[in-house]
Amino acid sequence: MREDHFISAVGAGKRRRARHLVRADGRALLVALDHAAYMGEGPPQGALMRAVADGRPDGVLATWQVARANADVFADAGLILRIDGGVSELGERSAADISTILYRTEQAVALGADAVAIMVFPGAPDEEHSLRRLAQLSAECELLGVPLMAESIPGGWGRAIPWTVENVGRAARLSVELGADIVKTVCPGPTAEFAAVVEACPAPVVALGGPRMESEDDVVALAAGVVAAGAAGIAFGRNVWGSPDPAKLLARLHEAVHGKTE
Repeated sequence: MREDHFISAVGAGKRRRARHLVRADGRALLVALDHAAYMGEGPPQGALMRAVADGRPDGVLATWQVARANADVFADAGLILRIDGGVSELGERSAADISTILYRTEQAVALGADAVAIMVFPGAPDEEHSLRRLAQLSAECELLGVPLMAESIPGGWGRAIPWTVENVGRAARLSVELGADIVKTVCPGPTAEFAAVVEACPAPVVALGGPRMESEDDVVALAAGVVAAGAAGIAFGRNVWGSPDPAKLLARLHEAVHGKTE
């Protein structure tokens, strides 16, 4: 009997939504546009958003406002909605995890999201907060057929534990065990070492870009390196929307992630 006979409606829905983000080659070129929700500054509206869209990313990671205000601009891109937060960098940063779930998965679906994303901090002193959020959200997403991305940062941004290859890999695996369908995480060293992270994680892994790099050649090299190491792709933010010509840079990143196309 054919295996696809046993796929449920919600399972089929998750597959369709995932294909809006990850191409048939199993790779994804994602642009992160969610910075302003906690920084209070980030990718400007208007022409910059259109320039990013002109580069035809496979998907964007967006805040509620970016997704709502740019529905037409990014109509051809998959949408991952950031649904956690509730903290900012305007005041003194808390040493504790005080983030929360801001929107429900049903609301993300109403906005047209193909997936949702939250932060996870395995190894942080109060890791139980983010790990519980991930598990609870995973159960919610399963019922609705919505893919879940975990942005897995071992020890949190304060690096309570070192960002070694082993720790990044274990944090990624832990996130998947609690329900993540795709993991976004750091490349902890030379890109060749990212292969160990990919091997440790039973779900697709995409590398984040982090702070602005010295040159766009460095940006492209990081993308090509992690993909060569087995990553499913990248989810770069400032290094894309901070470019003088995001569309031109995205054309180079398409080749780095997906290879040359005719």
